[in-house]
Amino acid sequence: MCVAFAGLVGFWFTKDVARAELSVTQRELLGVGERDFTASFVLAGRDRFYAQGYSLPIYGAEGRIVGWRYTGPVDADGTLTDTIIYVQIVNDQVTMISIPRDVYLERWQTRINAMYYHQGADGLRRTVEDVLGVPVDYYAVINLDIFKNLVDALGGVQVTVPFDMRYTDIAGGLRIDLRAGPQLLDGKGASDFVRYRQTARGDFDRIDRVKTVAFAMLARLRDLNVRAVAALPELIDTLFEDVETNATPALARSLLGRIGRLQINAATLPTIESETSTLQFVDRGATERFLAATFGGATRVLAEAPDVLLHVQNRSGVEGLEERYRDRLVAMGVPEDRVVLSAASLDPVPSRLVATTTHWGDADFYGDLLSLGKQTIDRLPNVQGRPIGVLLVLGADAIAPGPDFALLAAAVAAPTASVAADRP
Repeated sequence: MCVAFAGLVGFWFTKDVARAELSVTQRELLGVGERDFTASFVLAGRDRFYAQGYSLPIYGAEGRIVGWRYTGPVDADGTLTDTIIYVQIVNDQVTMISIPRDVYLERWQTRINAMYYHQGADGLRRTVEDVLGVPVDYYAVINLDIFKNLVDALGGVQVTVPFDMRYTDIAGGLRIDLRAGPQLLDGKGASDFVRYRQTARGDFDRIDRVKTVAFAMLARLRDLNVRAVAALPELIDTLFEDVETNATPALARSLLGRIGRLQINAATLPTIESETSTLQFVDRGATERFLAATFGGATRVLAEAPDVLLHVQNRSGVEGLEERYRDRLVAMGVPEDRVVLSAASLDPVPSRLVATTTHWGDADFYGDLLSLGKQTIDRLPNVQGRPIGVLLVLGADAIAPGPDFALLAAAVAAPTASVAADRP
């Protein structure tokens, strides 16, 4: 009893991490009042690890490669996060926003599902902050085995499987065999349900199944509530020993009293899909409007491009880079007629925004969009006989945006022209 009491004291009085203080505009965007309880985190699931160089081709009758047979090591601790979910808790409302794994990050020249490999869990948290434009307090990264343990610790989850799911992956040791209909899924069944991708929309359908399991897990937590005190030690052990997280029991302490009242809302971040690849791109203005609609808030003034002329001056030494940045900006909602281009000699100073005092606030829109600092100037010369509001200088550190931005710019002008790429 003494040991148990000491453990409970440690649990209830553990100091929490410092949570970000929401600004006024962020509170308005998320519909959060000054006295509301809030907490936010990114939940990421690692898929299994497969080493490079261990796949052998499988040839069909016509001598063409029809598949690959993997012969190398497999580990549960993968380095890619195939499931990325932003979770915002406001009082008793839990809002989950799934971020597609193929979202392309121009700054890092990679997909978002590789950021855990490149910069770790906290780097992934910061990346989600950049994508959404709102702070994220916590991160929690789990692998498939831990997910199974969580579901088993809850005693399973009740889910309706929409159709028969059968799939075998010899390389990964995966065999999915689920029958259609309502049923109680154990840990393995729930992970199979989430991992199944053999549908027309592949990853998007899988994201929807993740939401379904999340609803089922919350329903199970509600059923257990205080009556299932016996299950809490196993859940806590799994969460705080096996999960890579910066959350503490202090967060659990804040949430325990709300479990019976929690309500979930689930959505998927809207993206622009490429016609020539599986890459997806985020439109900052569309993201602002989506967040405001999802949380019942109001978009920030910077959600729309300022009505001033932007001069993109290429001083990077990379030919044609100014055109690629124009296409990138147009794809993100900046009207093309508000952008003029030029090229000049190499500038070793880092890329930056330059604005007069009159247009100092207008530069913030592009600063947020491109993650660049700004400097003031007395005046900017006209370009092509037109007065300039903000100057974007592409210095020697400027990197080329990702591919397909010309196509994406056309898609923004005519949204019906954007068609999702077929996925294997």
